[in-house]
Amino acid sequence: MLGIGERQAICLAQELGAAAIIIDEEQGRQEARRRGLTVIGLLGVLRDAAERDLVQLQPALSRLQKTNFRVSDKLIESLLLREAERRISK
Repeated sequence: MLGIGERQAICLAQELGAAAIIIDEEQGRQEARRRGLTVIGLLGVLRDAAERDLVQLQPALSRLQKTNFRVSDKLIESLLLREAERRISK
């Protein structure tokens, strides 16, 4: 069952005709996609911001890991490897 926050965010995104919705909870992501919304998670936002040189990915991810945000170490490693490869190819 979706929480009230996810339900409100999805409804607002639809009402505004948002280009995308930032949502990490899996049930919320599924419901947003079912309603035709483009979904991006917080890690995707950070990745995109790093690609535009708006944030430094490694420090941002380190800070995020100190919160209650749950993410696998493997996914963090993958994002950091991709970022390192991107920087080398610049």
